[in-house]
Amino acid sequence: MNSYYDEYTGYQAMLSSSMEIHLYRNKDMETLEDHFHDFYEMFFLVDGNVTFLIDEKEYVMNREDILLLPPGIFHKEMPGSGYYERIMLRLNPWYLNRLSTRKTNLASCFAFSEEKGYLLKAEPFERNRIRAVLYMILRETKENDFGKDILIEAELKRLLIMMNRCQSLSIPAEKANTKEGGKNLQEILRYINQHYTENITLDLLCEKFYISKFYLSRSFERLTGHSIYNYVLEKRMIMARQLLLFGERPTEIYTLCGFINYSNFYRAFKKYYGMSPSLFLKKYYQYEADSLS
Repeated sequence: MNSYYDEYTGYQAMLSSSMEIHLYRNKDMETLEDHFHDFYEMFFLVDGNVTFLIDEKEYVMNREDILLLPPGIFHKEMPGSGYYERIMLRLNPWYLNRLSTRKTNLASCFAFSEEKGYLLKAEPFERNRIRAVLYMILRETKENDFGKDILIEAELKRLLIMMNRCQSLSIPAEKANTKEGGKNLQEILRYINQHYTENITLDLLCEKFYISKFYLSRSFERLTGHSIYNYVLEKRMIMARQLLLFGERPTEIYTLCGFINYSNFYRAFKKYYGMSPSLFLKKYYQYEADSLS
């Protein structure tokens, strides 16, 4: 991976007319002054620590945090002491528009971040997948293998779809912290999002957060539009779909998704998607093949 590092010059403009991706590693880097871009920027913190100042609000980033910046947003980058390693992906608006379709606007995640906060709300599993795709794109840009242009564009689309799906599943903290939801409900949402592959029951949540079953059930459904059971199931099913599309075998992923045995997983998957995992994969690959023909 050392050969993939770029020398950081502090230059803030894009040299490419479409996209750029850079892997930087610096030590005791100085604060960058307020600036903005005319392109979309994704920032992935590999290691170290940094604080961004955006719209007079501080965003303290931890390892593997992701920041999404639309064009025209003033921001200040304030790295901490020690080594500071990050991946920066830059996309010109016209290029991002070309990657999108009438039905799928891939820039939506950036618009959502401007409205709800610039840190991408992604769970550890999703962050690992995003990181893997970023390194795939980075590798392809540095090598000269056959079909690199097609593969880069395909991986870019995959990356943007993943980020948009993360945003669409997140519940804004502001909404969860209303008088109706209360601080407990915000904490419960955070707990579920971090532990949905474990055994989560209404009784467990009520005991852990000292809240009544009636209040929790009613408030949670008002906030999310789902019962706790269906909310957890949706999280697990999306995780299952992602694992399947990344080549994992159906009989080996059920425990990763929080099911105690394959038969329970199979029934839940078939009920949620209307087909078995194997048929789901068959239809997906057939659709991919038809799209390319």
